[in-house]
Amino acid sequence: MNAASVSLVHDLRPRILERRQRLEAAAPSISADYVNHLLAEIDEALQKIDNGSYGRCETCHDAIEPDRLECNPLARFCLDHLTSEERRAHEQDLELATQIQTRLLPARDIAANQWQTHYRYQPAGVVGGDYCEVVVSGDSSLFFAVGDVAGKGVAASLLMTHLSAIFRSLLSLDLPLAEVISRANRLFSESTPAAHYATLVAGRTTQQGVDLCNAGHCRPLVLRRERFEWMEATGLPLGLFSESRHTVRHIRLDPGDLLILYTDGVTEAQNPEGAAYEEEGLLRFLRSDPERNGLAVVDGILQDVSRFRGAGPPQDDVTLLAIQRRS
Repeated sequence: MNAASVSLVHDLRPRILERRQRLEAAAPSISADYVNHLLAEIDEALQKIDNGSYGRCETCHDAIEPDRLECNPLARFCLDHLTSEERRAHEQDLELATQIQTRLLPARDIAANQWQTHYRYQPAGVVGGDYCEVVVSGDSSLFFAVGDVAGKGVAASLLMTHLSAIFRSLLSLDLPLAEVISRANRLFSESTPAAHYATLVAGRTTQQGVDLCNAGHCRPLVLRRERFEWMEATGLPLGLFSESRHTVRHIRLDPGDLLILYTDGVTEAQNPEGAAYEEEGLLRFLRSDPERNGLAVVDGILQDVSRFRGAGPPQDDVTLLAIQRRS
C-alpha cells in the first residue's frame, strides 16, 4: 500500500515541525525523559517523510487512515492494529464526538410563522463533516444553512463543530446575512489550516421569500408549481480567502413553493456500475413524484438515492434540508 499522499504530507510536515519547536521551547519545565521521548517520535516521523514511508502502519505496513493522521500526525498504527489502550481511547473519542455532533444538529422539523423546515442528516461513518443549521430568530424568521467541510471522518467533524460555533456566535449579533457570511469566512480562514475549506449555502426567510448566499456549494433547487429553478453559486467556499466577497440574492417563494438544499453525498452517490446520481437524478425523481410536501420530498429523495446506490455502503455524508412556504 502507498504511504500518505503527497498533499497530506505537504500539509502535515509544517505542523510536525511546529510541534518540535514548541516542545523545545517548553523543555526546561518538562521532564527530560519525557521531552526526549517526544522528540524521538517527532524526528522519526520527519525521517519517514524524508524516506517516503510516512503514513504506513508499523504492524501491517498498510496506509494509516488519513483522518487519523490529520488529528495526530505522529500516529504509527492503523485502526486495525491499535494497542488495547489506544483502541479504548479511540472508541471513547468517537462516542464523545458523536454525542457532540448530535447535540449540535437542529430539531428535524421546525415551523415558524409561514415557514416549515425538514432535514435529514446521514453521516457515512460514526461522525461526519456535513453542516446543517436551522435557527429561529427573535422576529420568527429562520436562518438556515447546509454545508460540507472538506475531508471525512473525525477531522472533518471537528471542523464542522468549529464552523457551527462560528455561526452560532455571529447569529447572536443580529447582523445582515451578507455580514454573517463575510465574518464567518474570515474567522474560518484565520482559524483553520490552509488546506481546509467548507462549501456552504445559507439563507434567511423574509416576508416574501428567502435571502440566499451560495458559497461554492451544490446548487439549491426551487420547486415551484409548474417548474424547477437551480440557484447558482454567488461566492467562493469559506476558508479559501479571508477577504472573499459573497453576494446575497433574494428569491421569491410563493405559498407551497419548496427550496431544497443538499450536500454532494446526494449528487455524487454511485450505483454498482460507477455512474453518479447527479442533479439529473434529483430532477428525475421529482418529475416522477408530484408530491410537494417538504417532509415527503426529503424522505423520498433519500429513498431514491438509496435505491440508486444499491447494496453498496455510502461513500460520503448525505444531508438534505427542505424549506417550504406554507399555503
